[in-house]
Amino acid sequence: MSSFDPSNLPPGFEIPGQKALVAHAAIMCIVFVLSMPIAALTTRSPIKVKVTKLHAPWQMFNVILAITGLGLGASVASNRKIASGETPHILLGCIIVGLLIGVQPVLGILHHLFFRKNNRRGTFGWIHLLLGRIIMVLGLVNGATGFKLAHDNKTVPYFAMLGVVCTVYIGVLLWDWLAPHYKAHKSATQQASVPGHTSETIDMSALEHDRH
Repeated sequence: MSSFDPSNLPPGFEIPGQKALVAHAAIMCIVFVLSMPIAALTTRSPIKVKVTKLHAPWQMFNVILAITGLGLGASVASNRKIASGETPHILLGCIIVGLLIGVQPVLGILHHLFFRKNNRRGTFGWIHLLLGRIIMVLGLVNGATGFKLAHDNKTVPYFAMLGVVCTVYIGVLLWDWLAPHYKAHKSATQQASVPGHTSETIDMSALEHDRH
């Protein structure tokens, strides 16, 4: 079965599932391009807020939105007789949302329990972190395939917003990684400039904050 192409419909014919398609695209763009990356960065915020009060509830809200978007997408596929195996967009979307529902929350809880007991990131925490970033990247890629499936060439706003968010996201991560090293170097330089001061090794672990 070939993919549905609205341009093949006769003039004046109502495109099936068009409103659901617009809602699906809007919700998924909001989740994966804006809301989810920003929620992920809350663990890097200089303002100390408990993960259970901001990051976790925000991401669970994103999961609910993603489930809603998936349901709308399934409705569109059904109305337009698009088979699930016909396009990678549907299959990848189901995998992404499945990971958000069944894997990430469990990893997040296990990480939280380990961190609360040991005050450091453990194996579950690293998996939760890396899988979350992989899911976000897959979601962004799948968004592009969705526009292609819908035969929508108006992708400039999507990629423009994506570029801005990616730049900010990477910038925050770099700042979070480089800031402790900069503070250590600055502290060592100031100590060395004091007459008669004995050089001491700077303990980076005291400067770096293991993000929950």
